[in-house]
Amino acid sequence: MFLECSGIHRTPRSCQITHHIFPETKVNVVVEQQGNTIIAKLPKGKTQQLGEMPDVPEGSQSIDGLLLQADFNFDGYGDVAVLEGVGYGGVNLFYRLHLWNKSQGKFQEYKEPISNPTLTPETKTLSTAQRSGPRWYSTDYRFNKGKPYVWSEGSMVGTDGDLYFVKIYDAAGKMLTKVIADTQDSSDVTVKTPAATRKITVDKAALYDKPDAKTKTNMYLIKGDKVTLLDHRESDDGVEWFLVRFDGKKRVEKWVEWSALSQ
Repeated sequence: MFLECSGIHRTPRSCQITHHIFPETKVNVVVEQQGNTIIAKLPKGKTQQLGEMPDVPEGSQSIDGLLLQADFNFDGYGDVAVLEGVGYGGVNLFYRLHLWNKSQGKFQEYKEPISNPTLTPETKTLSTAQRSGPRWYSTDYRFNKGKPYVWSEGSMVGTDGDLYFVKIYDAAGKMLTKVIADTQDSSDVTVKTPAATRKITVDKAALYDKPDAKTKTNMYLIKGDKVTLLDHRESDDGVEWFLVRFDGKKRVEKWVEWSALSQ
């Protein structure tokens, strides 16, 4: 991934950019700053606005990564991502992605911003991640005929953030599976990743029909019982719930509070 312009400073115009991009053979696109606007000079004298110079967050002197150049959708043509905003004190870098459209001879803007992007050529995956509080959240994109679709959505779960809850989709947006995995990185999770297991850590753990304290059943598990984690919810009051499977004399699938698994 190519990085142009080493820093954006408190006076944005101090980082003047002029960069040549070759999205396809013998096609030269000049990306430059005009005032506070980033412009792409296209073939045949046409221009395209790619974005505005972002503000540097309060308390920072500069940030790196104004332009990223790569084949983001793995279609063989060069694309560009333009920094749009900065969050969480500089931890989250939000980009506007512009994919090269050969037939139109210009970039096509992707509708959603992407954050902290990384590429995995082996699986043709564009991964994004952003931090909120102590946890990281991720969205991974794959591509169907050059067009991105959400392949997975993930978030750290559990008090210690040592579990990752991932939903995996197909190109039509249908959910294929949910996985709660023993990892802090959603890129490690696939449809074949085994579900994480935990042991009950309290003497008596009540079971619930739904992730709601009002749905308490007469059933319970005891300390040391091993369960498989199947699903996750977080209530409005911040309580984390896990759908668990317990294989005893018969299989039981019910919800428990995270506190029953983490003490």
